[in-house]
Amino acid sequence: MDRALFQNKAAQNSSIYSGLQALVADEFENSRVSIRQMLQGLGIQHVDQTSSGKGVIESCRARPYDIILCDFRLTGNKNGQQVLEELRQLELLKPTNIFIIVSAETSRDVVMGIMESQPDEYLSKPFTQAVLARRLERQFQQSQALSKMKGMLSKKRYVELIPECTNHIKQEGRYSPWCKRTLVEAYLETGKFTVLEQLCQAELNVRDLDWALLGLAKMEAKKGNLEAAIAMLEKLLRLFPQTISAYDLLADCLEKSGRLEEAQSVLGDAIKISPRIHKRQKHMATVSMANGDAQTALKASQQTVRLGINSIHENPDDYIQLVDIVAESADSVESSVDRKRLLSEASQALTVIGKRFADDETVKFRKSLAESRFLASQGQQREAEKALASAKQIASELVDGLPQDLVVEYGKTLYGAGEHEQAEIMLASLVNDHTISDHLKQQAADFLDEPVSSSAKAQAKELNKEGLSSYSKKDYVIAIKQFKTALEHSPRHPGLNLNLVQTCLKLMEENGKNPHMVSECTEAVQRLRHVTPTHKQYKRLTALREYLAKHYNVAF
Repeated sequence: MDRALFQNKAAQNSSIYSGLQALVADEFENSRVSIRQMLQGLGIQHVDQTSSGKGVIESCRARPYDIILCDFRLTGNKNGQQVLEELRQLELLKPTNIFIIVSAETSRDVVMGIMESQPDEYLSKPFTQAVLARRLERQFQQSQALSKMKGMLSKKRYVELIPECTNHIKQEGRYSPWCKRTLVEAYLETGKFTVLEQLCQAELNVRDLDWALLGLAKMEAKKGNLEAAIAMLEKLLRLFPQTISAYDLLADCLEKSGRLEEAQSVLGDAIKISPRIHKRQKHMATVSMANGDAQTALKASQQTVRLGINSIHENPDDYIQLVDIVAESADSVESSVDRKRLLSEASQALTVIGKRFADDETVKFRKSLAESRFLASQGQQREAEKALASAKQIASELVDGLPQDLVVEYGKTLYGAGEHEQAEIMLASLVNDHTISDHLKQQAADFLDEPVSSSAKAQAKELNKEGLSSYSKKDYVIAIKQFKTALEHSPRHPGLNLNLVQTCLKLMEENGKNPHMVSECTEAVQRLRHVTPTHKQYKRLTALREYLAKHYNVAF
């Protein structure tokens, strides 16, 4: 920009900016002073400074700023991205505020993490006053034009927001693209799927747009059409492979569809692009553990804890998940030094839980449960029993009783401690309780089906696949052997047991009744006493049980 032109523009804007208040956060004083002078040169007279993330939070509590320029690197424990996320969580930012992250970082991981936090602007150091002026002018104009709509959006007043956005688009307003993307969110939240589809398709008829494809995928996912959502997301990522939020949604849809290995692969792709997102790493830890991939789960869980420290995301779940994963994976670590380090990391996580969440009785309860599971995994039975006894004592003293969302965790710990009957009664009560969420019911039912380690589940899953392959080829003898080997790893799994029964029956159809085969079927059915009428395998179990009773005189 020509210097004379810039000075003229600055003079025009000075009256607009003069009443605004700004905050500059940077670890280096010379940088703070330089940026402060730039802002004052643009007419912003009130400019405060701080060097730390804590300072930004405290300043925003004390005074409502219009503009915040925050460096990614700050003194203290918080970085600029964490500061932005915390300000939003604490509702210390107005919809019209302009939050700019400034950074000299060139690392792709850091830059992608910053961009995913969605600041209003991202300025790469070094920058000139002219660059800052252009960015501020653009953001100020947008903030002024969209202030009413942004206010409605922040308060989730979608019914009022929809006509405001629609009118702006009809008038061919400058911010129509923003309004269209915002309408997708508003239509999703209000269930207006027909108009959402019309909006997105109208745009796609002209050209492929990432937000329109993503909007349709979100709609299908919300309607429960997972396969349609998956197909749409796969198309989106072929066209726009940098649309990072699409990876997260695709992984979620794949997980809900039972395609856990594919979900893990998609999350792996997302982490390669942008690894510094807490929620993504936590999802990876959960999915990879369900797949029996303890090493990937461990790495993701460690990253989850690191990303949570000093951020608004830090919570006891992350530490407990790390302790449980270490308990499962430590024995597979060949190096004694690495194993010792891992065990120390788990112990440290338990210590952190005790210190940072000391005032929460339910967290104390969960810590004792996690400690019991961890100690039991290391063969320290006496210490594990003490930790479990401590958990039982805390549970008995909870004023409002044990929260329902902790019953599964409690039941799992009891089962692992050998108190099978009490654990099964507790978890079965959840499965049969019509007042609790389907998610909790499923968690309880899944554990009753497979109260074994993740690695055992993974081995059983692979052997089951081999058995189904042999069954499809009518190699029933081989299939029976494979199903029985799988059951050694997961003896209570309904699908595995019923696969064994069905294969034995097929073999007897060909070769006639075999007392040994009948005995195998009887024992398999008896292993499924925990299957209730609400279980997805109950109808199949009932049909096979009736067939055995009718054709082979088996009494149950």
